[in-house]
Amino acid sequence: MTPRRWSHWTVRTRMVVMTVAIIAVALTAAIGTAAVLLRGYLTERVDRQLDETAHFAATRPPGDSPAPRPPTGGKGDAGHQLDVPRLYYYDAAGNYLFAQESDFGETPSALPGIGDLASHAADGEPFTVSDEDGGTWRVEVAANSGGGYSVVAMSLNGTDSTVTRLVLIGGGVSLLILVLLAVGASWIVRIGLRPLTRMETTAARIADGDLDSRVPDTDPHTETGRLGGALNTMLSRIQQALDDRAASEARLRQFLADASHELRTPLTSIKGFAELYRRGGAPPGPILDDTIGRIEDESARMSLLVDDLMLLASLDRQRPLDRRPVDLLAVAADTVRDAHVRAPGRPIALEPLRGQDILEPVTVPGDEPRLRQVLANLVANALRHTPPGASITIRLGESTRDESYVAEVGARPDGPVAVIEVADTGPGLAPEHAERVFERLYRADPSRVRDHGAAASGAGLGLSIVAAIVSGHGGCVRLDTAPGEGATFRVLLPRD
Repeated sequence: MTPRRWSHWTVRTRMVVMTVAIIAVALTAAIGTAAVLLRGYLTERVDRQLDETAHFAATRPPGDSPAPRPPTGGKGDAGHQLDVPRLYYYDAAGNYLFAQESDFGETPSALPGIGDLASHAADGEPFTVSDEDGGTWRVEVAANSGGGYSVVAMSLNGTDSTVTRLVLIGGGVSLLILVLLAVGASWIVRIGLRPLTRMETTAARIADGDLDSRVPDTDPHTETGRLGGALNTMLSRIQQALDDRAASEARLRQFLADASHELRTPLTSIKGFAELYRRGGAPPGPILDDTIGRIEDESARMSLLVDDLMLLASLDRQRPLDRRPVDLLAVAADTVRDAHVRAPGRPIALEPLRGQDILEPVTVPGDEPRLRQVLANLVANALRHTPPGASITIRLGESTRDESYVAEVGARPDGPVAVIEVADTGPGLAPEHAERVFERLYRADPSRVRDHGAAASGAGLGLSIVAAIVSGHGGCVRLDTAPGEGATFRVLLPRD
């Protein structure tokens, strides 16, 4: 088996093969160990029997020693007399004399060569010899008290046969166990891998374009469940990212279309007035002056739109702000004065927040020109979209409370915040429009007729600029409004 072939196997096959292989090695080691221990135990029994027989033979005259005990017919006798000790006598010179007859009435066959009897007798330990037929014998030599040597021998064929039977039986049982184990392991692994199979099926559906598919196994107490949960989370985020990308592309297309429309309108007007002048339709005098004035107004309007677009692009790049301590009370007071100049007949007031009695300075770290633009845009938005008699109120203070709102851009800062409110008593907004007022080039009432002039008209970018600047300062903008109840834009800025 080459590594490449192994790598092509399925996980199920690998797990089953590895399990069976490990158990096979364990069973083989167990059988081998049992065989070694059993052979050692049986050999030790033979040695004790040899030692007992040799002791009696050495202390009695030749021929007077008790005959070896015949087999008892028990399980260890194997039905033959090869497992019975055999007694041989030798003289002091090591010459063979005779053999003791057993209780079977037979004389043992000649003993294989056993070497120097004197050295074996001095050693006193049993040893193993082999005969011409390939059998093995356990032999012990003892010096007789009357001279000469007694040699006790016992065949190990019975021991070898017992050990062989153990190995064969163990091998057969092990083979059966391995077969059953392979079947059981395959079934268990198949059940265990079902969640992975379901994940594979889900992944295939997702690859085919079904992004709503999810892995059904999400039990956090199992490995596959935790994996399934992680995959589902990843898939949800991927789908959300794709949805956000699609929505962003749709907004970009809409933005480009709206920007093109906004630029086309003044360009068309300028082109028309220029064509009128070229054809002599605007002779010197009041008509020409009016034509030139209209061209200037449309040019200013287009210039303002381009400036707003460039500002938004700059804010989108998140360039570092020039942060310095900014007194919001001074900024608000200047904005009120500018609004009075712009709309002398409008009631515009500067007040403390609701629940606060004194209007006090509030300082925040920020970019002062940008924060001035925030207030200017909010007031300009209120002037533009409310009737002439509607009042506008700027409120300033510190707060830790959360007021109600229907739309929000950015995240509320932690801890105490500086709050600027621009509230009007105009017609208000419906909820479906309130949620989109911070979108670029969005108008709540696109069908209404706008006033001409750069100062009075708007391209729908003022509130988008407000949201971008406030978000860049780490704050948020909220809108609380309802039809017929006016609108309140609330800016929350961090104090630190």
